Amino acid sequence: MSLVPTGSGPVVGRVAGTVRSWRGIAYATAERFGPAGPAPSWAGTRDATAPGPVGVQWTPAGSLTGTEDCLTLDVYAPDDVPGPLPVLFWVHGGAFQTGAAADYDGSVLAAAGPAVVVAVSYRLGPFGFLQLGTAEAPDPSPALTDLLAALDWVGREIAAFGGDPDRITLVGQSAGASLVCALLATSAGQRARAAVAFSVGGPVLEPAEAVDVAARTLHQLGVPRTDLAALRTLPAEAVMAAAATVARESRRQRLGGVVWGPVLDGTVLAVQPAVAVATGALRDTALWFGSCRDEMTMFLQHGSGDAVAVARARVGGARFDRLHAVYAATARPGEDPVQALLTDEMWVQPVWELAQAQVSAGGRAWVSRWDHSPGLPPYDRLGPTHGADNACLWAHPPRFVERPLLARPAADMTDADQAVTAVLHDAVLGMVRAGTPATGELVDWVPYEPAARCTAVFDATSRVESDPAGQRRRAWDTST
Repeated sequence: MSLVPTGSGPVVGRVAGTVRSWRGIAYATAERFGPAGPAPSWAGTRDATAPGPVGVQWTPAGSLTGTEDCLTLDVYAPDDVPGPLPVLFWVHGGAFQTGAAADYDGSVLAAAGPAVVVAVSYRLGPFGFLQLGTAEAPDPSPALTDLLAALDWVGREIAAFGGDPDRITLVGQSAGASLVCALLATSAGQRARAAVAFSVGGPVLEPAEAVDVAARTLHQLGVPRTDLAALRTLPAEAVMAAAATVARESRRQRLGGVVWGPVLDGTVLAVQPAVAVATGALRDTALWFGSCRDEMTMFLQHGSGDAVAVARARVGGARFDRLHAVYAATARPGEDPVQALLTDEMWVQPVWELAQAQVSAGGRAWVSRWDHSPGLPPYDRLGPTHGADNACLWAHPPRFVERPLLARPAADMTDADQAVTAVLHDAVLGMVRAGTPATGELVDWVPYEPAARCTAVFDATSRVESDPAGQRRRAWDTST
């Protein structure tokens, strides 16, 4: 057992092998749709040996699970390693609608670091992102206040767990990557020394977008946004059902009908992350942006019509057609050029732009592409699609771990799985320890810059390439 005092009260964790862990520690509390506030104190010692609660969300089977009282985090630290150690602050993905810290066991990364790993749960879907302000005076997204409260908790408490509050690296994937970028646009997030964002899904929402989604959700509920008391007494099931209806109606406006996300509220989040990067606010923060080669195969299993409609609306029909001609002409054997174009429009273009903005502002950014297909479903069928890198990041070699919230069982890893995972772990932990992912097999991976556009390609044999798919990248510059 491992007893640690915190500002709210002592917590007792467990020791397994060479790693200590404390799970389900309350870092904040909040009323429904309100900002996060300090966690209440407790008397006695709180047991932190079991997974914490998960936020309200739909399961893959279509049932509801979770609780609104979900503002907890998990901490993993190597046993008998002198600190203070650098901190990996993990923000999970899940389309802003699913996931929890409980799905991410950080013991392998903590031991290998050595580092302290913090995995955070935050409010999801309408409970984390419903906009009750106006377009002129938007409210901060509740989930973003959750993550800022978690960062504050780390700043106050992590030293007692062996971590160094002055050496924090933010890491996230998918929605988590977008939230990491949002945090980087805040003063609290800019205290991080480094950040890793895998599969950044786009900018934060403008107020008018968030207000429109909220208006449609509130219409389904039959409650005005100003009646907070009534909104707080609604059953969670009713709120989630209304949100699901709005999502279904939005599939031709937002990929997958994902209507939630942090809002540019003007106070907590005052500028778009891309603006923060371009103006040099992150010049001293090491940044790594990554994407998967075939991100969109995950989203196109039932057809590409909705996704094409979303992309054509964003880039313009004529430009989409010109780009498609380039992708068709450069398609590798067996590649669907529409999938490739949609992947780059949604996931890769933001990476190129953010990396270029960071370099232009005098900072350092690294860019990567994930080409490996993990040997477990659905990647054995869909290839290196969305989340393939995440499966390896959180693997416990020689096994992929179970992901209960995604209903994905554990599985044995192939030799290739283990090889690419070792390189990925080295790179991520290099970022955490020293602010650079250029370690081990990728020691020649230099920061992105216009002349070479150096890109790490993660595969069974990982490598560094200069401007892979350069013809396609250049087409984006010339097809406006």
